[in-house]
Amino acid sequence: MDTQNHPDWCARTACTAYGVEGDTDDSFERWHRSEPLLVQTSDPATGLVVHKFAEADGSDEHIELAAVALPVTRPWYLAEPQQGRTIVLRQELAGVLAHAVAQLA
Repeated sequence: MDTQNHPDWCARTACTAYGVEGDTDDSFERWHRSEPLLVQTSDPATGLVVHKFAEADGSDEHIELAAVALPVTRPWYLAEPQQGRTIVLRQELAGVLAHAVAQLA
């Protein structure tokens, strides 16, 4: 994948794979990102954000899950996860997790 392409699932408004316009300190990690899924929890002040991300060349796809305080007041991919933790799974393992959760639900 060259620098002119994005994966089909990449949300251009959140993509930082090729830098961010106006960003001079290069502080953004270079990732393609999907639109987030926001899962409401039993706590109205907490949501679970789930999104896919990959390296700038489109390789090494992962799924990230993070509990965040609601409402999210900054771009969702910059929101600080509660307790400073996220769960990051290689894409093939995310499918196994989804299957396990579906079995319980």
